[in-house]
Amino acid sequence: MADRTEAPGGSARRMRQAAMSVIQVLMLTLAPLTAAAAAGPSDADCLMCHKNSSLARDMGRSGSLTVDAAALAHTGHGKLACIECHKGTTLRHPTQLPAVDCVGCHKGTADSLSVGAHRRVGGKGASVDAACRACHGGVHKVAAKGRALCERCHEKASKDYATSVHGLARLHGDADASTCRDCHGHPHGVRSKDDPESMTGPFRITETCAKCHADRQLMAKRKITIPEAVQLFRNSAHGRSKKEGAARCNDCHESHDLKRANDPTSSIYRGNIPATCGKCHRKEAARYAKGVHGQALVRGVTATPVCTDCHGEHMIRGPHANGSPVAAANVSETCSRCHEATGIRETFGLPAGRLSSYRDSFHGLAARGGSPVVANCASCHGYHDILPSTDPASLVSPQRVGETCGKCHPGAGTKFKISAVHVTMATESQPVPYWTRIVYLFLIAGTIGFMALHQGLDFVRKIGASFSAHLGQAPSHGHAATRWFERMTVAERIQHFLLAVSFFTLVYTGFALKFPENILFHWMTQLEGGYSWRALVHRIAAVAMVAVSLFHVAYLFTPRGRKLVMDLFPQPKDALDLVQQMLYLVGLRRTPARFDRFGYIEKAEYWALIWGTVVMTLTGFILWFENSSLRELPKWMIDLSTVVHYYEAWLAFLAIVVWHLYMNIVNPDVYPMNWTWLTGRISDAQMRHEHIIEYERILEAELKAELKAEAKDETAPAEPGAREGGPGVHE
Repeated sequence: MADRTEAPGGSARRMRQAAMSVIQVLMLTLAPLTAAAAAGPSDADCLMCHKNSSLARDMGRSGSLTVDAAALAHTGHGKLACIECHKGTTLRHPTQLPAVDCVGCHKGTADSLSVGAHRRVGGKGASVDAACRACHGGVHKVAAKGRALCERCHEKASKDYATSVHGLARLHGDADASTCRDCHGHPHGVRSKDDPESMTGPFRITETCAKCHADRQLMAKRKITIPEAVQLFRNSAHGRSKKEGAARCNDCHESHDLKRANDPTSSIYRGNIPATCGKCHRKEAARYAKGVHGQALVRGVTATPVCTDCHGEHMIRGPHANGSPVAAANVSETCSRCHEATGIRETFGLPAGRLSSYRDSFHGLAARGGSPVVANCASCHGYHDILPSTDPASLVSPQRVGETCGKCHPGAGTKFKISAVHVTMATESQPVPYWTRIVYLFLIAGTIGFMALHQGLDFVRKIGASFSAHLGQAPSHGHAATRWFERMTVAERIQHFLLAVSFFTLVYTGFALKFPENILFHWMTQLEGGYSWRALVHRIAAVAMVAVSLFHVAYLFTPRGRKLVMDLFPQPKDALDLVQQMLYLVGLRRTPARFDRFGYIEKAEYWALIWGTVVMTLTGFILWFENSSLRELPKWMIDLSTVVHYYEAWLAFLAIVVWHLYMNIVNPDVYPMNWTWLTGRISDAQMRHEHIIEYERILEAELKAELKAEAKDETAPAEPGAREGGPGVHE
């Protein structure tokens, strides 16, 4: 066999090649390991230890660090690698790793959490990550969601919500029902209720509730009983108040335990409303509990009024606000909703007619006319601690009614005990005003009825005569004047003018008190201080009428005044003239009655004016100076004065309209007006037509004067040197 001999240097080359091959193999083998070491351990590497609890314990780690890979896969972090949260971790890492920095990925959430109420969930001084884990749980264990998550810390609130109207609706599948997040906002940004920015804070809770309760479509869909509750509340005293502690939605409806009004455990259940309002209004609630209404509620009388019946539910306004049910002008209407309801009155034996008697009284009329200070139901009966009149402590008991009235009328009931206050003129329970009213109604019907008949017949007769004259069938009563006579002196015209102005002013302002809602007078009640102005004008007119009446009395002592009252004094002839004139008006007599200076029409007007002025003055002063009247007179006299003053005003007004204004305006003989009240003169034609006896007497007196003058001239001696036909001869 041939002996092989290596060339010099070949062995060294082969060794170098072998070394290179080994290096290449090592590089190829160690490259992945180097790369892995640089990138950090994989999830599989981590699970080699953290998936095996025993191995974790053997390595000195807590078993709580065991990772449930299957559970982790179903969390929000399931797609993340371990080292994405545990940054910088190597295969060989210390037992205590640095805390996971959740903020690195959840920057916005962390910012919200840092200013919210949940930032303290992890404990005092805890990191944001600890707060995250407190709600979201461990990395591989997801905490409960929704209300169940909130329940972990807010157990009572959650239980209250579960039985609330919102919770029950949610339980029955109502997706529109509010949840924790709807009211409190996203859990990361939840703020404490004391935080001004909190959605459930006192200054934002209304807007929070309004998100649903101001949604018209949602209200209609859910058939909410009070769809405008939010807007009503915003306009209320509570809604407008900027004071800390002012009632808001949750103060009355509760925060979580919201229940329907028909639920006996609800804070807005009828029987619980006084307690609910009493949380803020303690004094008022205590007084209400002592009163007749509160005692009735304790006995189970649910028809008794509670706070919301008088003050309203959402649109609660103070007593000085326009439109408030407890404002002075509206209290009587508020009370009457129960006290005038037939069912309630009959059930509980309440007296009828209380509202009508108050409205017709001076207090009621003044209240209807806009008086801000006149007494109303609450002024006499109290506000919250209302007691029956049989209770000696009641403000309207016989023992205290004088004291109650004395608050506005000092000394009331000093000499005479104050009798019934609610006086109605329509029932015999109060005989004095009742029978006075009956008498006046008959008097008005009879008097005004006769006047209307008389003037109606007169109008028809004169229209017929005018038409006949137009046809040439009767002589015309012309208006052309050939001579004028003085009918009224300047002094008489001034008296007449002042009397007319004061009379119609009194009528207007008086009826404005009685009928303030009427379109003719309503404008006055709308004026600032309109009631006070009405009263002032009425009293000025009253003083003016009294003054002109006193002046007239003094005028009657003058020669012309004495002649005036003598001519106006009724005579038997006036009754005969009335009969003759009525026969003429109905066509049973061919000629009218013959009148002197004043006929029965003027005489009736004059003496009715005297009577009416005296009656209205006496009753008016009794009502004007009510404090003195209540001290010195029994109350029935004040009630009588009220009735007489009112019906006498109607009688006088209707008499003037039907009798006097017809004769001097509508009367075809003088239309459009008898101008004598301005000029003081009357034509000879009108004199012959209306005052024929006076006219003939004036002519006769003038004729006698002329004859006397002629006779005097005839008997006078002729002047010396006078010649026939010359000067000084009377023809």
